[in-house]
Amino acid sequence: MDVLSGIVLTADGLVEGYVCVEGGVVTAVEEGRPPAEPLASGLVTLPMVDSHTHCADGGLPIPPGITLEGLVAPPHGLKHAYLEGLDDRSLEESIAGYAEASRRNGIGAFIDFREGGERGCLALRRAAPAAVALGRPVGGEHDPEEGSRILDVADGIGLSSVSDMDPRYMEAVADQARERRKIFALHASERRREDIDLVLSLDPAFVVHMTAASDSDLLKCAEAEVPIVVCARSNLRFGRAPPVKRMLDCGAEVAVGTDNAMFGGPDMRAEASALMGVLLSQGGSEEDVVGPMLANGRKLLYPGNKIHVSPGMPADLVVLPCRGGEGMGGVLRDSGPVLRYGPGRM
Repeated sequence: MDVLSGIVLTADGLVEGYVCVEGGVVTAVEEGRPPAEPLASGLVTLPMVDSHTHCADGGLPIPPGITLEGLVAPPHGLKHAYLEGLDDRSLEESIAGYAEASRRNGIGAFIDFREGGERGCLALRRAAPAAVALGRPVGGEHDPEEGSRILDVADGIGLSSVSDMDPRYMEAVADQARERRKIFALHASERRREDIDLVLSLDPAFVVHMTAASDSDLLKCAEAEVPIVVCARSNLRFGRAPPVKRMLDCGAEVAVGTDNAMFGGPDMRAEASALMGVLLSQGGSEEDVVGPMLANGRKLLYPGNKIHVSPGMPADLVVLPCRGGEGMGGVLRDSGPVLRYGPGRM
């Protein structure tokens, strides 16, 4: 029997206790002192889901002073020119390196808004089979055949914002994804406030950023049960702190993404640490980070019985080191190596 101890993510939240594993299965989750010397101690949780990535642009240096629009806005942002210039081998090597870094950091899956149409999705499938691929058509006009080819490969469609595209085009793309029973998601209110009614009319599985959203916009997301994925590090780089406390106060479900690889890579601890700083500055608490970092990304992909550590589940677990006695803050301030326990691999 193996024992993992410390802080355990359970259906009742974080508890001081331990997890017992036998034969590759979690046999017990208990509070209190462990019955044997633990194999590892820290925060015991399930592999995290990085809920929003652009995984192939890690090799792009960010020019000083460039605007967010100049860097990432389609079709002429610097990122798009960089990706188009990568040959297939370089593209796949970049993605594979990102996937390995994700695994080392305790990430079990990442939801990638994959640029480059069918080619980009095929590269992601080859280099990181466990990634969730949300493809993006290349053309500005809706081409059902192109959409079909992408959806044959991808798990869905991930678009830029309604400010970048014709609403009729976005509606046609969203309809095609739904017809195939695939995920549809998009960026929203990142660079400027956008029409939330138009965004929600597309029936997205989730939206990303919402840094420029009003309280009314956030409340509409909550009422429509559309989760919001925030990317604090990339947002803060451009002076756009996500209004996370307001999101939570409105009842919106918030998940965490690390955004573009060029902004710092797939490190959920660093991302959640930045998020915690934002929350504390807005009147929130360290505990407010737990759901967005550990549970809510998994809710986007998995049934409820795969959200928390519980007896009977396969022992695919992560142990994040934690400075003693510091709770969630201790987890985010500890840069020690992550233990990936069990069979799960990117």
